Amino acid sequence: MRWFVSLALMLGVAVRADYFNAEEGEEENLPEPVFVRAGANVSLPCPPTEGPVRTLIWWKEYRKIVEVHEEQTILWEAEPHVNLMSDALLLRNVVYGDSADYQCQINDEHQASIRLLVQDVPDPPGMPLIISFTSRSVNLSWAPSIDNHHSSIIHYIIHIRVGESGEWDESSGIMTTGNGTSWQVIGLQPYTVYSFRVVAVNTIGASRPSKESYYMVTLREVPDGKPNITYAHNTSSNSILLQWAPPPKHTLHGEFLGYRITYRLRERVRGEREITLRDPLATEFTIRGLNAFSQYLISLQVFNPAGIGPATTVAVMTDEGAPSRPRNLTATRITNNSVKLRWLEPEHSNGIIQGYNIYHLDVGPNHTERKKVPNPLQVMEYVLGSLKPYTQYKVWVKAYTGKNEGLASNSLEIITDVQSPSAPFITNLTCQSVDSIYVQWDRPKIVFHRIDYYFIAYRSENTWDFEEISVSSSQERQSHAMIISNLTSNMMYEVKIQGASRSVVEHSKVFKGPYSELKKIFLQSLTTSALEEVTIGVGIIAGIICVALVLLVAILAFVLWRKYFQAAYYYLDDPPRKRAMSEMSKTFGDSDSGSIDVCAWPDHVCNLHADGDIGFSKEYETIQQATDLDLSSECSQLAENKNKNRYVNIVAYDHSRVVLKILPGQKKTTDYINANYIDGYNEPNAYIGTQGPLPSTFDDYWRMIWEQKVYIIIMITNLVERGRRKCDMYWPKEGSELYGIVQVKLTQEVELATYTIRTFVIRNLKVKKKTSSERTVYQYHYTNWPDHGVPEHPLPVLSFIRKSASANPPGGGPIIVHCSAGVGRTGTYIVIDAMLRQIKHKQSLSVPGFLKHIRQQRNFLVQTEEQYIFIHDALLEAIESGETEIPVTEFSEYVQKLQMSNNDNEKEYSPLLEKQFKLVTSFKAKDFSTISATKPCNRVKNRNISIIPVESYRVHITPKPGKDGSDYINASFFQGFNKLNEFIITQHPTFDTIPDFWQMIWDHNCQTIVLLSFVDEKEYPCFWPDEDKENDYGTFKVKLSEECCQGCFVTRDFILQSTQDDYEVICRIIECSAWPECCSPLNSVYDLIHLVQEWHLEYQNGPMVVVDRYGGTEAATFCCLSTLQKQVEFENCIDIYMFSKLYHMRRPGIWQSKDDYCFLFRAVEKGLLENFEAKPPFNNPITNGHVLPVKEDPII
Repeated sequence: MRWFVSLALMLGVAVRADYFNAEEGEEENLPEPVFVRAGANVSLPCPPTEGPVRTLIWWKEYRKIVEVHEEQTILWEAEPHVNLMSDALLLRNVVYGDSADYQCQINDEHQASIRLLVQDVPDPPGMPLIISFTSRSVNLSWAPSIDNHHSSIIHYIIHIRVGESGEWDESSGIMTTGNGTSWQVIGLQPYTVYSFRVVAVNTIGASRPSKESYYMVTLREVPDGKPNITYAHNTSSNSILLQWAPPPKHTLHGEFLGYRITYRLRERVRGEREITLRDPLATEFTIRGLNAFSQYLISLQVFNPAGIGPATTVAVMTDEGAPSRPRNLTATRITNNSVKLRWLEPEHSNGIIQGYNIYHLDVGPNHTERKKVPNPLQVMEYVLGSLKPYTQYKVWVKAYTGKNEGLASNSLEIITDVQSPSAPFITNLTCQSVDSIYVQWDRPKIVFHRIDYYFIAYRSENTWDFEEISVSSSQERQSHAMIISNLTSNMMYEVKIQGASRSVVEHSKVFKGPYSELKKIFLQSLTTSALEEVTIGVGIIAGIICVALVLLVAILAFVLWRKYFQAAYYYLDDPPRKRAMSEMSKTFGDSDSGSIDVCAWPDHVCNLHADGDIGFSKEYETIQQATDLDLSSECSQLAENKNKNRYVNIVAYDHSRVVLKILPGQKKTTDYINANYIDGYNEPNAYIGTQGPLPSTFDDYWRMIWEQKVYIIIMITNLVERGRRKCDMYWPKEGSELYGIVQVKLTQEVELATYTIRTFVIRNLKVKKKTSSERTVYQYHYTNWPDHGVPEHPLPVLSFIRKSASANPPGGGPIIVHCSAGVGRTGTYIVIDAMLRQIKHKQSLSVPGFLKHIRQQRNFLVQTEEQYIFIHDALLEAIESGETEIPVTEFSEYVQKLQMSNNDNEKEYSPLLEKQFKLVTSFKAKDFSTISATKPCNRVKNRNISIIPVESYRVHITPKPGKDGSDYINASFFQGFNKLNEFIITQHPTFDTIPDFWQMIWDHNCQTIVLLSFVDEKEYPCFWPDEDKENDYGTFKVKLSEECCQGCFVTRDFILQSTQDDYEVICRIIECSAWPECCSPLNSVYDLIHLVQEWHLEYQNGPMVVVDRYGGTEAATFCCLSTLQKQVEFENCIDIYMFSKLYHMRRPGIWQSKDDYCFLFRAVEKGLLENFEAKPPFNNPITNGHVLPVKEDPII
């Protein structure tokens, strides 16, 4: 019988031994092996026996290691870590070599066998091999460990080394998920040298690292690092120096080949230019050949063989240069010592125009003088005085900036007017006969140009008044004489003579000189003297002949008038006829295909805008190609009609042109006018598209208005744009004027922020019945739409189109639409109006199809791609915002829909208000649009960096020479109801910006300041002087003149006086701290607005300044409510959405929450409309959607 032992050990401590007996001859079933960690101690007990132990022998793999005979112990293998304790074998700090089968033998009979397995970390794995790799990953494979030392491999750890001399990153090794021998390492950097090694891990621990792999380089990628622009500044008016630091090397991802510089004018989306620098060591470059005083967006990128990296972009302004020549220099009024000059600013200012130098050369002595005109306006006028009478001058004008004087304008050759001559000298006064006097005189010594007349004044001694005789003088003689006849004999007479010169400027004007010395003569018969000059009898004969000729001309004119104009009476009584259109102008309506549903329009517009508006470019190009340029326009090309076309390439198609009636008896008139009928949506001939009238076509234009029963004129151009004449003023400035047979009277003119409405009463002088001879016509003149461009935002345009189009009464004729050429802006208006009608009728849009259709009626409608894009954006705005202009009578109900109450009596808002607020605040300012506010030199001037002015609407102040950012103040222009820049919103001045604040007041002639913030001496200081003190700001002084308290309002009046002349401005601060929170009840919110408006109406020269803490919500609320008050009074409707969105675009951040937006509705409802009675304001029928009665007017 043999005994076997099975042990359970913990790091060298024997804790349990199980023995079992096996019969001899039975198969041996050995126990599970004993596992011990390397370095531990282990005790191997020998089984107990009965009786004394005479001998004890321990065997290791059948080799004796310890033998004990009674009191003697023999160690057969001298191993220091092997000891015998009692009946157990003790192994200390076991190693892997101690693994073996151990046996003990007692008294040569009893035997036990124990299998000891020492566990250790595995051997190192094989060297990893690179199987494949990309720019950011590598696939590795390796051989497993040769010996895992009695513990299975759990996983592997991959160490990574960057570069050939880098350190191994053992702290962040990559652990595999199993004991597989391949792995993909990800997260690597492109174009980087790597090596790898692998560590095997079992339950005991990690092996030594494997041999490192061979070095490898990941593939290239496009760089993702940006260069750091450290300096960007102009070096001249046409160059900019750019300096930079390269991006970090690890972001280059490939061989560093160099830099790419792109630049373009900020206001131009296209026209980008590129410079490639194939020098990776370059750190600066000067860009030349730029426009003066222009802001450029400059981008810098690095590139490698894989491509170009992201850009770093800065906005830089070139320095001021010499301006171009002033334009259109004209002399509007010439006197004998002055000339009134008028000119337009240079087309390219190349800087801030500081003023103009006016040069005038006296041609005679060839002497030139200069007059300096500072502080220019856009249209300059200047009276050049101290000139000499009747002298030839050459005049020209040059503009100058802070840097240089520019080119000379066109020169004028002018001759000043004549001046009165000095007094003549009477040299002979004798009696010619008993009833006549002979008088002789010498010409004046001082004469300018010539003497045209002499006036001989005489009277008898018993009369008070002189009688006067005029004598023409056509000869430059030294001495003149004449006889005064039909006098009374034996009477004393007094005689005096004055010379006169006719004006060379206004021929109807005569300059009389002083009289000669008074001479007396007693009339009696003396002697007869020969006459040397003209007698009075010749003058009488000439006068009779002239009278006769005048009578003859008058009689002939009367006969012709009866012949031609009497015949017109019968013709004018004919009923009106409508012009038949060609089959070519088939109406565009329901049958047309290609329409897009309203719900799909946002996605459609978004797709067209993608990739730099490429969709718009392709679609517009398709329309351009589909336009038929071969349509006949022969009538426009006739010689007698060419001067009636403003532009040679804009003609009227023959098949759709408006044909004027030939006036009976006037064979020289033609039926031609450059105008075409244009269809609307489901309405033929809904519009007439025409050019801006020329002076030679004024009569034809008003004839067309009368014939076509026109009630509405849409004008989308200014008379002069960018220095060029775009349209002539075809209506009277005041009163009435006659244009052919149509008399036009201006009865009302109302100027609004973006357009002007004029009311005309036109009268046909050939119609006898007064009721049929008059008609009221309205002109809607949009004044904020640039030529070949588009307005800044579609909302004001949509409002203008809706109001003007709905003003045409039922039964009225076509709406006349004109810009300058009558194609670009005209077509844009027509397409938007027609599509708005299609949306209302069908809930769909067909922009390309409709434009192709109307281009068959008038050429080049919608002239630019930019206008085509604007049409889509405007219709998108109309669809997304819906109808936001609410009539006064429906406003309270509308406000209730915006607000809903929950069970906790807390306000929550309807989806409609949520949507509107999201749209109102959707605009996010780009970095370049706030570049001035975020300059390092200006950041300290902003109280809140999240409320800063957008560049195109910020208020500029007079800059200080050589000080960057000195023209900046945290203030923005806001649109009102009547003016584009009616308000200035600004923050409460800081201690450092108080001088800037008053400079702004002075520069922009502001006379009303509304203060809504609290004043303290810590954060919000008092920014005005104390009473009896004045603050000096260099060119002007500020002094408090009066302070008054009116309830919760405090008013302070100030005098701003120039230190250079006697000019002064009166300015008032109206303070109401904590407005509108202090307004309880809510209907008192308008008390402050009414008080401010009463004062401001008396001083409307400059904008109203509104101040709160940050130039934010309170100030914007004040401006919006003030504007809405005027809208209610003028239009009986309210559009909070439009004005709040336009305000946000000018100063993002002013509407902080939906509560701010909702407050506008509640304030209008409670403060403005609670006691409001709708009425036609100003007795003006031009209200929202007004309808006028239509009379059956005769046509010409």
